[in-house]
Amino acid sequence: MQKIILLALGLCLSGAAAQAQVDTVRASTLPPAQQAEKLYNSGVSKYNSKNYRAAIQDFDRALTLRPDFAKAFYNRATTRYELKEYQQAVQDYDQAIKLEATGFSNYFGRAQAQEALGKPTEAEQDYGKAAEIKPDYAPSWYYRGALRFEKGDFKAAKEDFDAAIKADPNYAYAYHDRASTQRKLNNFDAAIQDYTKVLSLQPDFLPALLNRAAAKRRANDLKGALADYNAYLSKKQDNATAFTNRGSTRYEAGDYKGAVEDFSKAIELDGNYAFAWNNRAAAHIKLEDYKSAAADAGKAIALNAQYAEAYMNRGHAREMLRDAAGACQDWTKAAELGLETGTNYAANSGCGAQ
Repeated sequence: MQKIILLALGLCLSGAAAQAQVDTVRASTLPPAQQAEKLYNSGVSKYNSKNYRAAIQDFDRALTLRPDFAKAFYNRATTRYELKEYQQAVQDYDQAIKLEATGFSNYFGRAQAQEALGKPTEAEQDYGKAAEIKPDYAPSWYYRGALRFEKGDFKAAKEDFDAAIKADPNYAYAYHDRASTQRKLNNFDAAIQDYTKVLSLQPDFLPALLNRAAAKRRANDLKGALADYNAYLSKKQDNATAFTNRGSTRYEAGDYKGAVEDFSKAIELDGNYAFAWNNRAAAHIKLEDYKSAAADAGKAIALNAQYAEAYMNRGHAREMLRDAAGACQDWTKAAELGLETGTNYAANSGCGAQ
């Protein structure tokens, strides 16, 4: 009995000791590589909890124990990106790439950090490398396409958006930006199709609705453009540009009163919106309200002294108000600012002889 009791007691003590010393044993006796893995996992957990500084500390300690730990460099870089420490993030991505040159996510992450640093050329190269390594990862194509769009290389941008859509046929943002590229290439029907696809994927994606309206307007579908502007403004009424664009569409359709109403709404939302002031001046001229037209064009000029079209409109209004000298002065100024019609009006009105 004594032996059995002692045996049982020994088993209990052994079990208790193992449970009490689990963490201590691991911390003191695990090989460095396993300690590094433990710290790495802790860092990932803290990152997921948005405890970024603590995550950095764990990744630092993991890399001290294991300097060739590519995943730790990558995750420390990602954490530094979240902290807006972009240059340090790039340095960590550099190390991750040296250790794991085939990891597409290393290049993609570095591209994002380079973009945040205002280095689009470097970012474009890294997005391209990520796409080369993993062609089915749509964001690499998409972000490179966006950079190419921004620098005006619309043909290359479209090719990248095509590739993004091939990789992910439900990538709404890729359809949207391909549509915007098609507009730049004057392919308005194709742009309309892509914006429509966006709205089928994300019906509440209002920028697509607004941009489809603009594409329809360029395609001379004024009725369709107005329908889209109406749908947009029924949901969002704090966008001065949307009111101005609907006003311009109404102007083109001959609805000058409706245009004045929209331009007025835009001005209520943004009193410094020179474009809306000038457009309302143009609509007032069509309604033969020349005094209001001259005042609105004058406001546009006060906001932007280099606004050639505003000088033209004020010149027209002044002409109708029997202010020939003022009209000549405005048309001459428009000509000086590079507006050819200003030169024509000034010449035809004999302004140079005055």
